Amino acid sequence: MLSGGAVQSHVPLKPKTKYTTQFENTGNKNPYKTPCDMIHFMNRRLKHLITLLTVILLSAGQAYGLTGSWCGELAIGQAKLRLVFHFSETADGATQCTLDSPSQGVKGLPTTVTLCTDDSISLTCSTIGASYHGRITTASIQGTFQQHGYSFPLNLSPEVSIEERRPQTPKPPFPYSTVDTVFTAPDGALMSATLTIPDNVPNGRITAVVMVTGSGPQNRDEELADHRPFAVIADHLARHGIASLRYDDRGTGKSTGNFLTATTDTLKEDAMSGIAFLRSIASIAKVGVLGHSEGGTIAFMLGAEENAPDFIVSLAGLAISGREALMKQNSHLLDRSQLTDIDKENGLKLIGLVFNTMTEQKRKGVLSPIDIDSIVRTSGLTVAPQIVSSLKMTQKIRTPWFDALLSLNPREYLKKVKCPVLAINGEKDTQVEADNLSVIQELVPHAQTRLMPELNHLMQHAVSGEVDEYDQIQETISPEVLDIMVQFIKDHSCK
Repeated sequence: MLSGGAVQSHVPLKPKTKYTTQFENTGNKNPYKTPCDMIHFMNRRLKHLITLLTVILLSAGQAYGLTGSWCGELAIGQAKLRLVFHFSETADGATQCTLDSPSQGVKGLPTTVTLCTDDSISLTCSTIGASYHGRITTASIQGTFQQHGYSFPLNLSPEVSIEERRPQTPKPPFPYSTVDTVFTAPDGALMSATLTIPDNVPNGRITAVVMVTGSGPQNRDEELADHRPFAVIADHLARHGIASLRYDDRGTGKSTGNFLTATTDTLKEDAMSGIAFLRSIASIAKVGVLGHSEGGTIAFMLGAEENAPDFIVSLAGLAISGREALMKQNSHLLDRSQLTDIDKENGLKLIGLVFNTMTEQKRKGVLSPIDIDSIVRTSGLTVAPQIVSSLKMTQKIRTPWFDALLSLNPREYLKKVKCPVLAINGEKDTQVEADNLSVIQELVPHAQTRLMPELNHLMQHAVSGEVDEYDQIQETISPEVLDIMVQFIKDHSCK
């Protein structure tokens, strides 16, 4: 939804109205020859006064200050997208604003406020080709969000504090130590990390985990929609005597390297470097890997290595092939759309054909945009225009990571895993479906698998499990999952 667009023109925030008033200097002498002259003069002064007041009122109406954070939800079909507007005033009293889309990981988009009065606000965001116009009331802003020719009702209300919206985010004082550090990946990229170390470990020998994020460039807290799950996990582990290392993905946050050229194999090597770093610390006895989503898959890949971790914790780790998972995700998205059954069927067939072509290109070492229209013509399929358009967009933003994911089959690694494994999936996960657990159980018979009722992909208690619900949930991660992980790690710390 928040994609690039044309720059929109705007008008100045405040009109530069100048006005002057001149009243006759009568001195000490009486200038009036008759009572009529005095009345005429007083009428002229009254008109000047009214003009002055009118100018002042007009100027005040065009320079109203709006401050604070205001949020609302865009209804896009069955999906909801939360937007947050942060209003503030400049030194000269002008209203300014930035825009966040928390569920998309977008923060601080600049906007241009074109109008701000005591009852109206208008702004544009040229970065995404959007605008917003609203009427201000005491407790809300009733308005319309426009982008690329489409209009959506968007009503805003004052934002609740981050402490209230994300109550699990750790707050000081902390009964453990944290150290900002750096380790080096095989290609020389510097991975900026936080090492969390529990205090007063009884035997002085610590068990630690390397935490590996899910897909996409993420920071060390795996932050999404103001949730910071890895920070919550690190806090909980440390309070139970377990150390952790969490790091910004390459090319993200303070880490160097290039994420756009990376594949899952590259990210696996980054995680392996994290394991080596922890094993170089004398006080650390055992080192495991705790991965979420793609990070869980990377944990399985590491488990197949000769220098494997001492144990694995997978949260919603992918066990089926990347192609299978992407087809399932697309099928789910089409089910939520307003398309007919035949449109959904033909859409999935076309997606499959495109994936086949991409896989064949990768086998030949080619990475070039695919002619989607040509595949449609050759296939003879009648496909909904929005599906064709979406597939064309994937070719514009195609990366080595996506091509590699299509060919990735975690089964090849799972059957080689010998270390202890805890695999947890949520019953309501719509991104990595719970049936992945059966694959893990089949290929790693000694694995402990847990299907958690009511939990989504982020391990939150959920209603629908849909992606657009993540931001609406206050819980960052289920306390039950935190406790299960602690117990598993402790069980394998002394073995």
